[in-house]
Order: sequence, then C-alpha cells, then structure tokens
Amino acid sequence: MDEKMRQEIALHRWAVIAEAANTRLTSSERGSVVRAIAARQHAHPDGTVRRYSRGTIDRWLRAWRAGGVDALRPSPRSDTGKVRVMPELFGEAAALRLELPGRSAAQIASILYHRHGVRVAERTVSGQLRRAGLHRAALKAAPKAWGRYEAERPNERWVTDVLVGPWVPYPRRDGSARARLFLIVDDHCAPRGALLYSRFSRDGLGGRFVGLMALPESER
Repeated sequence: MDEKMRQEIALHRWAVIAEAANTRLTSSERGSVVRAIAARQHAHPDGTVRRYSRGTIDRWLRAWRAGGVDALRPSPRSDTGKVRVMPELFGEAAALRLELPGRSAAQIASILYHRHGVRVAERTVSGQLRRAGLHRAALKAAPKAWGRYEAERPNERWVTDVLVGPWVPYPRRDGSARARLFLIVDDHCAPRGALLYSRFSRDGLGGRFVGLMALPESER
C-alpha cells in the first residue's frame, strides 16, 4: 500500500467517524450515532462498499482523539510479502476452507499462525479465497454431491470386517469361547456376500468352523 492510499484511507476513516466525534454528544447520544454509522454502508477509497462494526468505529474514535487524522492511517501490515514468499500458505488456506466451508477467514489465519508462526491478515485470507471462488456463500450455495462407489468388475475389490460376538455356548460357562462374525463382500455386487461364523478355541491357536449363511436372494 503506497503513501497516497494510506492518506486516503485515513481521510475515509475520519469521514466515517466524524459525526460521532462531536464533543457535544453525551455518551448515550454517541452510542446511538455509532450504531447508526455501523448500520450504513460506506464507499471505500479502493472502490468497494463496506460496513464497519461498532468496535472498529470506537477504535478509530480513540485513535483520532489520541493523534488526530494521522493516527487513522493504516499501519504497515505484518504479513507484507509473506503470501508471495510462501505461496503454500494460500494452498493450505484453501484446503482448510474446503475441509470445513463454514470455517471463517479469521479462524484460518489463526490456524496458519499456530502452524507456521506467520501472521497473515484476515482480509488477505478472505480476499484470496474469494478470488479463488472459495468464499463461504458460494460453497454453501453449491454443496458437492458424492456419487456411490462400486468396483467395476467382480473380484476387483473385496471388503471384509469382523465383529467379536457373544460367548458360545451361551450363557458363558467353562469351555465357552468368543464367536467371531466375519463379513466378506465383493464390492462389485454388494450387498451380495457371505457371513461366516467362526468359533475359536480358548488358546486362540485353532479354530472350528461353525456355520455359513449366505445373504437372502432378495439382497443379492
């Protein structure tokens, strides 16, 4: 940001707070004026239209009382050049937004700082994401639909799982062992598959096949 723009922003900030800077206002009156200012839109020198929170307006008022219009000039940013030097930061910011579309730019900037020790302004993160089409409104308006996956041919991919079942014989007594329920499914023709019940001896070194149950024809 060049010196001319910094001066224009200082004058813009003064124009925003001027009404609330009137020394004749009581605290109550000033609060009402600040709320009215916060509710309006303001044309920024960069051509955008912005709204400012009450906290921002109060901060500018304090700065103006302490140092006049010059105190309203934006300070040099701590992240100047950091995004250019470390372009991977933006890639990570984009991944964080895609991971959780509701995650705010402030949250993303905080995560980047705690991971890399680099402070990136919230506005920089927000602007970069918006230019890439990753702003929250767009992501929420167009939810991504994921199709159902299925293997292209039989025996290309099998899916297995095991569940530790009840004691057999049941109720548990001397000689009982845990039953295991095995699921083996060909992904191409799911839910076709077989359920295998296997009962193992107590020492776990040997097993004894107990039963085989195929899925009903209606589910194949």
